[in-house]
Amino acid sequence: MKFNFPSILVFFFIHTVSWGQIITDRPDQTESSVTLPINILQVESGYSFQEEEVFNTLFRYGISNSIELRLNTNLLFLDNYNGIAPHGRSLESESPKFGDLELGAKIQIFNFEEKHTTIAFLTHLSIPTASKYYSNNEYGTLNRLLISHDLSKTFSIGYNIGYNKIYREKGVFIYTLAIAKSINKWGFYVEIFGEQGNNRFQSNFDAGITYLIKNNLQFDLSFGEGLNNDLSYFSTGLSWNNNLVK
Repeated sequence: MKFNFPSILVFFFIHTVSWGQIITDRPDQTESSVTLPINILQVESGYSFQEEEVFNTLFRYGISNSIELRLNTNLLFLDNYNGIAPHGRSLESESPKFGDLELGAKIQIFNFEEKHTTIAFLTHLSIPTASKYYSNNEYGTLNRLLISHDLSKTFSIGYNIGYNKIYREKGVFIYTLAIAKSINKWGFYVEIFGEQGNNRFQSNFDAGITYLIKNNLQFDLSFGEGLNNDLSYFSTGLSWNNNLVK
């Protein structure tokens, strides 16, 4: 399904309304530069509909007020319509399988309150835990510098610059830029993101909506389209957090 990029962009800038009170790393591609408070466990889950459907769950836990630990998992549903799996395998008897685990940490480096700017570093180790056809089959690292600016109490901009490297493969540079505005419990964002590597440059657009169901529970809905490639996805999810020492 394709979306009209210019009209969608105009719609979101005219009708921009909000981020919720939970600061999450979904549904956009831009990771927040804010870490979780100490002893807070946050679980962010979502289902993405695309050529290969994915159920993603990110577990985050604050071990201090500037460091959080992370575990990222992806349950992969390969497309049955073509009847062909990677490397020519038949999909007729395939069941959903987990991809490689990603273990990591987010570290807040600076918090310039007077300049309304926060900066953090995010790193993950990709571990080849999945079966052969669902895995990178090598260890890898995924790294990003996270920066955000609060332009007002309800308007913010965030961007990431990163470099991902799987052992024995060429590295990939990534970028994201997201704009959001907040009013009460509703929210929209617009974003561009992409990557450069392997002699190709990909650029994409996405947008989404959030709704704060409760102070610790948030619903999200988003879609994305490739600007110079065939990317097309629709995603929905929930994020929840809790203080484990209360």
